Amino acid sequence: MPIGLALLLTAAPALAQDGDAAAFFVKLYAEKCMKHYAKPMALKAEFEAAKTPELPANTANFFLGGAPGKAWPQRGPGEGRFVVSLRDDGICAVFAQHADDANVERRFKDLVSTSPPPLAAAVDKDEHEMSPTGPIHTLSYTWSRPGDESELLFTLTTAVSPDAPVQAMASLGRTKK
Repeated sequence: MPIGLALLLTAAPALAQDGDAAAFFVKLYAEKCMKHYAKPMALKAEFEAAKTPELPANTANFFLGGAPGKAWPQRGPGEGRFVVSLRDDGICAVFAQHADDANVERRFKDLVSTSPPPLAAAVDKDEHEMSPTGPIHTLSYTWSRPGDESELLFTLTTAVSPDAPVQAMASLGRTKK
């Protein structure tokens, strides 16, 4: 783990109400990634206008999956720590250090399991796996129209263990069908 990430994700106290973290996480995802998916430069401009500091490159690298881009820390309810990342290829993601996995999953499904017309929503993936810190669950949905060559891919990965470096990560990107 990069040193910068260790500093960012040091053992902060868990939120007294995990529901608050889950609600904030999904709201951040909707207001940052979903709102700006078609114009990612508007997201960068929003952070610049708010004078939100960027994470240092060595820390941001974790949240960008090694791809070029930017990442911004966000404060949530209580001691909640969140990050919004935007890769140069347009993939936007939100990370939560602590958030109740079941509550995050329910709220994420509520947000992306149905789409506005004329788009159609479909389940893309629902996988349970094990990681070094315990069970993880990846759930994804797509939104598209028949005949389109691409679709929007909404992906959520949650970890049950409070020892996981990140308990929730949601991303949004455009992919080919």
